[in-house]
Amino acid sequence: MYKITATILKPGGLPVEWTCMSKERLTSTQCEKKFSQVKEAGKTAEERVLVKDFKCVSLPRKRKAAANGK
Repeated sequence: MYKITATILKPGGLPVEWTCMSKERLTSTQCEKKFSQVKEAGKTAEERVLVKDFKCVSLPRKRKAAANGK
């Protein structure tokens, strides 16, 4: 399990602190793609998102207790 934190910067908007738990490791580039909006013909303009202070930290796995209590 990974804890992902970053500051999301959208054009014309305020910075947003973002935290996510994920089973898969993400890179800052993958995070930017996740939040960027692709241009749709006649509907929207492309909106590029920048990621600042990106961190992807592996969390330790919890061990399951033994069935017999030892």
